[in-house]
Amino acid sequence: MHIKTKTFQITPKELRSLLTVDYYRRMKITFILLAILLLINIIFSVLQNRFDWWLIYFVALMAYFVSVPLFFQVQKRNSTLNFQNRYCEIDENFFAVFYEDGSIVKLNYSHFIQVTKKADYYFLYMTKGQFHYLPVAAFESEKDIHRFDLFLQSKQLIKLW
Repeated sequence: MHIKTKTFQITPKELRSLLTVDYYRRMKITFILLAILLLINIIFSVLQNRFDWWLIYFVALMAYFVSVPLFFQVQKRNSTLNFQNRYCEIDENFFAVFYEDGSIVKLNYSHFIQVTKKADYYFLYMTKGQFHYLPVAAFESEKDIHRFDLFLQSKQLIKLW
């Protein structure tokens, strides 16, 4: 298997937007639980005709979780290489990224701990906070996408089903 992608680039604004959407998807259950607890707390406070300090704690906690994406500092946390034009070459042994300035990053698949696939992109995680972004649109064909998915599944980095 040898796959070469098209040249692609992501801006800090686009990456921040992707990370924000991903954060809200992952936190959806937490938001629902906090909203339910907040609603129950409000109902009991109104029925008992008294002020409950837990209401302020829940509102503050909810505000904190909702505002976390505002603190994402994508440019400071990521290398400037991540925002350059680049393309990838993928084979059975290595995942290589070729940047427009001539830099090359060649990684063995054992360096990846997890791969997350969304509809438009892959995040290939090396640590919990460090990843390589790979858009699905960068692949030449659907066949290449399918081969890459099956290969990642064989390496136990992604679950397709």
